[in-house]
Amino acid sequence: MRRIRFISFYLMVMVLLVIPTVRAQQPVFRIGVLDDELGPITKGARLAVQEINAAGGVRGADGTFFTLELIVQPTDNGLTMASAVENLNQANIIAALGPATSAEVLNNLALLQNLSVPVFTPATNDSILINDTTDRLFRSRAAQVLQGQALASYLVNDRNLSSITVVQLDVESTDNVVSFSSALQGLGVSPQMLLLESQVTELATTIIQNNPQVAAIYGTPELANELINTLRQSGWAGVITYDQATSAQAVEEIPISLRVGMLTTTTWPYTAVDASSDTFLGNYVRNFGEVPSPLAAATYDAVNLLAVAIGQPGDLLSNLPRLDNIQGVQGVLRPAQLSPGETSNTVAVVQLNEYGVPRVAARYAGGVRLPDEGPALATPTPIATATPDGVVATVTGRPFQNVRSGPSTQFEVLGELNENETVRVIGTNRGNTWIVIDYRGRQGWMSAGIMEIFGDLDTVPIIDSPPTPTPVATATDTPPQEADIVIEAASSSPSPIIAGQNFSVNVVVRNQGNSNAGAFAIAATFPPNNLYASANIPGLAAGQAITATLSGTLNNTGFYSVIVVADLNNTVAEGPGEANNSAFSFTYSVDKPIIRQTTASLNSGDTLDLEGNAVQGDVNWNGSGSGAKLDALFGAKLGIINNVTLSSVHWDLINPSIVNQNSIPRTSMNSGTIIGVITADGNRGVLRVDDIPGDQLQVTLRVYQN
Repeated sequence: MRRIRFISFYLMVMVLLVIPTVRAQQPVFRIGVLDDELGPITKGARLAVQEINAAGGVRGADGTFFTLELIVQPTDNGLTMASAVENLNQANIIAALGPATSAEVLNNLALLQNLSVPVFTPATNDSILINDTTDRLFRSRAAQVLQGQALASYLVNDRNLSSITVVQLDVESTDNVVSFSSALQGLGVSPQMLLLESQVTELATTIIQNNPQVAAIYGTPELANELINTLRQSGWAGVITYDQATSAQAVEEIPISLRVGMLTTTTWPYTAVDASSDTFLGNYVRNFGEVPSPLAAATYDAVNLLAVAIGQPGDLLSNLPRLDNIQGVQGVLRPAQLSPGETSNTVAVVQLNEYGVPRVAARYAGGVRLPDEGPALATPTPIATATPDGVVATVTGRPFQNVRSGPSTQFEVLGELNENETVRVIGTNRGNTWIVIDYRGRQGWMSAGIMEIFGDLDTVPIIDSPPTPTPVATATDTPPQEADIVIEAASSSPSPIIAGQNFSVNVVVRNQGNSNAGAFAIAATFPPNNLYASANIPGLAAGQAITATLSGTLNNTGFYSVIVVADLNNTVAEGPGEANNSAFSFTYSVDKPIIRQTTASLNSGDTLDLEGNAVQGDVNWNGSGSGAKLDALFGAKLGIINNVTLSSVHWDLINPSIVNQNSIPRTSMNSGTIIGVITADGNRGVLRVDDIPGDQLQVTLRVYQN
């Protein structure tokens, strides 16, 4: 009998010792991200993944818990999409998020389809899903047609406005213009259509003469600012809607005095007062120190949709379209009730207040007006701070506080609350040293001594403690008995890599397993020239690291990422460690050598030689009068390079097919504008417009060696 009891006790201890090891080896689902490391898609996804993993991970249909992991691949506005997709294919992802813009999606649709996994994009162009024939493309926020319908409905039905002029300032706005004007016609309103053909002032004159109730403006912030300024200075006092009113470019370009009262649409307003939006806003700001964008909210919702779909029986691609009534940040997500590929149909019409803040005027779901959240547009009247109802507790003095299953540190951690997060107290232990809260549907216990309590704890019920966990011997995680080859770090020399010259990437390889490894190889295929490089390693002892070198020559410039594969041919028996062989992503840049980089201030009539060698000038600034412009000299050429900054521009982007003009007018230049230059000496360079005070042009310049 004693022997049987001893064996039972031994088996119980062994099971307890194994549990931490099983948790440490929790399987991973990887999600690809087609965005910059600090882009809104990446940040929205990171927050969602962080919250899901902190709660224990995603539970599959069979009860297995999975950890989510992001593989981020920048696309350089689509220029490196091919290599990004190739890297994600190697990383064994289950889904992808991005890219952000309609142009990136439409121009790279075949590449995105080659991922062979569900792809969630926040791009709103109405034709995106129509052109997809794979049923693997999903839109993570409301389409442009719904935004046009919402704005039209608000103007006509809520504001009783019917005299509307639609102003199109550029070709890129065509999709938005068509969506809005078609919605107006569906409501029985025929708008006047104006298209910029010559001067903005001519459009302004037409609007002033016709005096419509509404001017709906579509186009770049620079042109919109010129038109709105002309209209307001002339005394025209009608309603202005502008589709980019809340964009960073519009905030920078259009003075706040001209944006007050402006109407626009968004798929998620950060001023929404519903509980889901408020929680998301707070957590995002605490994590990233900035207000989230609609793209971040859409991606956050997309990750949570994926998590729900993973928990359903069947395959992921089949489960996603069947999801219904999932509460998201943007609103209720109903893929099952929407057109194929659509996940959200919620749109908000917002009006900018005197501080440029978008206050919710109306919300719509699929064109149907939703009940008002409250007097969003009314001027708030200061009121006394409300007294919390009942007893509440707030986390103070530390970044987070654990929530446990009982009133002792011996109980398991259920999760955590962040600093300044407030919760209602539903009970205490005897002595009021621990409080009880409702934590995700179950009782959660928190130490009262490190919380700020508002109210009388003696007024809440006393709740008895659950049974104290039986103390067991501390289990030590058992390292994997096999070898486990991983890539720890990588760095390039030189950095950035010089196009056309040999480079080396020094890769730190470690055997983090518990057995020695025999010979194996590491390798990577470097974009943009698909350069294959490998290194053979004769062997690696358990726990040891070695630096291997991958080398070669790349000919094209840009910003890229590559998967460095450990144990290339799976020659090392790694057991569970086989899954991380393609987990390391190395980001690098390739560019030409820089001859000179400096700043310059040009007064009207000044000439600038980018190389600074006094051989011949390249540009001349004619800064006086309405015809102010930057002229190219002695055969030099100029051209504005869109969608880049000084830190993201590179030699190949200064392309003669774009940089082919003899002058750039002042009206096309704003702070941050990047102007490509092919110098009189034949070198490529750029000018970043820093400021244009009066007749002076202030720039930062960079010129490359060919």
